Amino acid sequence: MKHHSLKNRLLFAAGGCCVVLILVTGFTVQRYMQDYLRSELVSKLTLSLDELLSRLELQPQGLTTTNTSAPLMPAAELTAPAFDVMPIPSLSEPRFSQPYSGFYWQIQTDSKVLKRSRSLWEAELSFRHLNDEFGLDYFVTAGPTGQALMVVQQKVKLPESEIFFWVSVAQENSSLASALQGVNRSLLIGLGLLALAVMILILLQLSWGLRPLATLRKELAEIENGDKAHFQHQYPQEIDPLVKDINRLLAHHQHLLERARTNAGNMAHALKTPLSIMHNELALTQPPQKPLLQQQLQQMRQQIEYHLSASQIAAKQLLGAKCSPYQQCSNAVSAFSRLYVSRNVTVEISFDKALTVAVDGRDFDEMAGNLIENAYKWATSRIVISAMIVGEQLEMIIADDGPGMTEAECEQVLGRGQRLDEQTPGHGLGLNIAAEMARMYQGQLTLERASLGGLEARLALPLRNRL
Repeated sequence: MKHHSLKNRLLFAAGGCCVVLILVTGFTVQRYMQDYLRSELVSKLTLSLDELLSRLELQPQGLTTTNTSAPLMPAAELTAPAFDVMPIPSLSEPRFSQPYSGFYWQIQTDSKVLKRSRSLWEAELSFRHLNDEFGLDYFVTAGPTGQALMVVQQKVKLPESEIFFWVSVAQENSSLASALQGVNRSLLIGLGLLALAVMILILLQLSWGLRPLATLRKELAEIENGDKAHFQHQYPQEIDPLVKDINRLLAHHQHLLERARTNAGNMAHALKTPLSIMHNELALTQPPQKPLLQQQLQQMRQQIEYHLSASQIAAKQLLGAKCSPYQQCSNAVSAFSRLYVSRNVTVEISFDKALTVAVDGRDFDEMAGNLIENAYKWATSRIVISAMIVGEQLEMIIADDGPGMTEAECEQVLGRGQRLDEQTPGHGLGLNIAAEMARMYQGQLTLERASLGGLEARLALPLRNRL
């Protein structure tokens, strides 16, 4: 289960409740079926008991009859008035006559057995207690072969005798257990299929119910990519207020940022005019402090350009800036190859054309252009531009086979206006500007020695999420 996944949480909760309900239902149905099968067995035995009772008659002790199904008990054991149970004709169930068939009946007093079914053979049914009530009683006891018996018993008294008789009919529980096992097997299969079907339906229901959240996430990615300025889809009433609040927040922030950007631009332009006048005045006069004043004016210009660029970058990030590093690098290489045609430098670009970064195209040109131009200036014959994905960032590598720099020189050259070779044209701001702009985009620029022998610049920039 995904951590903090709303869909999995709901699926787990619904599935858990479904499993509990199905288990309770299965247990209840199983108990119901067990009681039902037991009641059916008792009803069947009750019919045999009624048939046996209908044939129960007494005769004076000592008289003999034929068609017996079991030997008569000794007459000396009966008490006066001396009566004996007449022989019982065969019942309609033939298994009462088959030895140890599992179907048995027995007629007894509180002290002795008077008659029993032929299926008991030489055995007798022994009970721990006899029912004192005249109604039906049923219980489970051990049979002659050691198997459990379901016994239905009734206490009776015939008009001709003062003696109470207990008539019992029994059947082995194996048929009940077999039927119950079959029911349990069918119930288990049925409930398992039901649980599977319910889980599939719950999953489909959750997928359909949470589809607006997937649409919301897709639209949010489009806003982040700059394809949309706000949410446009119609959402259910539960999340529609949230979407409207986010739209209002996006509009408010965009308005504030545009106003701040305009104010920064106005201030920069307002300061540029006095600075230009001061620069022109210094060019016409030769005061002793001219070098110092020119240096301060240059720093003021750089600060204005820096903060103006920072405000523009922030606005672009909010509005979802993006560009293709491959396309931008190809354009830069095409331009520099014409500018530095006399150097005969070979450039290799090897990375995925489909990759995009969350950087404005002009800012990317400013960063990558400075790095590529620096490589053109110092390369002997070869420049390799590659890229790889590191976490959520694209790390672009620009390596050349020039003289390279030491680790200390790599740190020094990233400082504002620092140069290691005054013979090469430039103001020494290119690498520093690239590093500053990379930091504004939550990226990083690092310099180290390349495997080609020269300088290797690693520019890490955030990837733009793809839909």
